[in-house]
Amino acid sequence: MQQDMLRRLDASLMTNLFRTHRIVVRKAKGVYVEDVDGNRYMDFMTVITTAYLGHNPDYLVEAIKSAAEDLIAGGSYVYYSEHLLNATEKLLSLFPGELNRVAFKPGGGEAIELALKLARKYTRRQEVLVTIGSYHGRTTGSLTFHGSRRKEFGPVPPGLAYVPYPYCYRCPVKAESCDECSDSILQLIESYLRFSGNRDYAAMIIEPIQGVGGIVYPPDHFFPKLAALLRENNSLLIFDEIQSGMGRTGTTWRFEALDVTPDIVVVAKGMTGGLPLAAVVTREEIAGVMEPGDEHSTYAAPPLVMAAAEATLSHFIENRERILRNVRETGDYALKLLEELKGRRKLIGDVRGKGLMIGIELVKEGKPAREETAQLCFDKALRRGLLLATSGWYGNVVRFAPPLIVSREEIERAVSIIDESLGEIEGS
Repeated sequence: MQQDMLRRLDASLMTNLFRTHRIVVRKAKGVYVEDVDGNRYMDFMTVITTAYLGHNPDYLVEAIKSAAEDLIAGGSYVYYSEHLLNATEKLLSLFPGELNRVAFKPGGGEAIELALKLARKYTRRQEVLVTIGSYHGRTTGSLTFHGSRRKEFGPVPPGLAYVPYPYCYRCPVKAESCDECSDSILQLIESYLRFSGNRDYAAMIIEPIQGVGGIVYPPDHFFPKLAALLRENNSLLIFDEIQSGMGRTGTTWRFEALDVTPDIVVVAKGMTGGLPLAAVVTREEIAGVMEPGDEHSTYAAPPLVMAAAEATLSHFIENRERILRNVRETGDYALKLLEELKGRRKLIGDVRGKGLMIGIELVKEGKPAREETAQLCFDKALRRGLLLATSGWYGNVVRFAPPLIVSREEIERAVSIIDESLGEIEGS
């Protein structure tokens, strides 16, 4: 049945847009998904980290069913809904008091674009600092701020400056230590702010952990120093927490662990359990610069999606301590097992991560093992019942990102499958 469906999809859908696992999923629950042929898989990419609290939790299913009986069409640019009000208040309760205004968008790319609009209008400046290897969406606008963009989609417009991102395993400035690497890049950023271009920087947009970039992050002290540099220049700090937020790294937001409060935070994945929704959270004075007509989106905050957000955020808030503890404990356990596996498998060059946002970098003779990474994710592990995603600047990093409800036993099983799969690839 599945092969016939795949042939029909190939004949009509642009299946060339993204490399998938070539399975047709019929149902999902918790950590597991099942295809139309009855094969069962552990989902350790969490549908690109959207089903944060597991697939189809009962509270979410019931909330969507209930909301659908009353109101489906609509959005916050047409009229409001009670679900919108409740979800807004619940989301803001997870942020420091000064971050007290939010706008919703259908997806992360649109939210990134709104964040940049806010920064430019508030500061009355145009230039933006972006880090190499970053990922902020694939709309034409958000692609502008994409640190690993493709030349086929047009030139980089004026007003952007790309700076290196601290990457300890492959230091872009060839420093001798992680601290030296991050300090060198901070010096470069300071030079950009003071001496480059028009010195007209509205903001810097940055991921506290690069997700698509391969689970890359600097030492913690990098961000307070960066925030101070931007503050001195009256430039804003925009955090893209689309992948690192909502508990994924062991705190509700990654910035909580970094002793810094961004001026604008973009969040998305995890808020609804899988339905399309993103949010831009900022301070009242920044939000206040916008006027009617500055922004619009037909599908911003529709009632059905906001009911899902309300239910998901309520569950997260009520169970936050338990969820975050599980993230930290199972994340530490996964890193321990993967470090041990690194000692046995020559293809593993590096293992790194925070909480349940973990990267496994594969190398062959010191070079990025892109082909072997694809083999692992789309063939060997898949056949053994494990879904993993590729990532990284060179396409050679495995993203190990299960739902936040994952158990130690499921972590053990996943690492065992990776071990067996790498053994097959290595021929041992």
